[in-house]
Amino acid sequence: NLAIVIMEDITQKHLDRARVQGAPSTIPGASGLVRPYPYDEQTRQTVRALTLALDNDFSVEQLQSAQATLAQHVAKQGLRSLEQPVFALANDPTEDIPSEWEWTLLQPVRGPAKKDEEAGLSVGRIEGGSYLSTTTAKGFADLRNLYTFFLGQFLPSRKQQLTRPLIYHRVLSGLESGDPSKLTLEVFI
Repeated sequence: NLAIVIMEDITQKHLDRARVQGAPSTIPGASGLVRPYPYDEQTRQTVRALTLALDNDFSVEQLQSAQATLAQHVAKQGLRSLEQPVFALANDPTEDIPSEWEWTLLQPVRGPAKKDEEAGLSVGRIEGGSYLSTTTAKGFADLRNLYTFFLGQFLPSRKQQLTRPLIYHRVLSGLESGDPSKLTLEVFI
């Protein structure tokens, strides 16, 4: 009888726990391979944006330089910035390998934006809709863990996928330090 009670307790704990895909599930007391992240749901409006492509392995300095370039072109074209710039991963991390990921910096604007091929700028948009919003204070290095947690918890089956393969990121603080591990990032999935 004791073994049945213990097994029922273990089974109930297993069913109550939200697991990340690939985390150990049959070992009592085992936790996932990545830490959980607090999140909330947000609805964003579709907005027009000036865009600038980033290198696959961009640095904090390159991000600062790209933001300065976008700010200059916003002023030059007489546009109004709606919010801080965001950078987007235009791939699905569960399907594409990191060396093939494409990154873009987007500055949400209002006004008649024009592309500038010499500067590498184009006009795009930040897609609206329902997003899960979370933050991490561990910088760029923690993004893969964050993707693993969210995509493993909310898209655990291969039959499920992201509606759009776009994940938006915003730097909340630490950009001036130049250290990628000291960045606080807000992520919209």
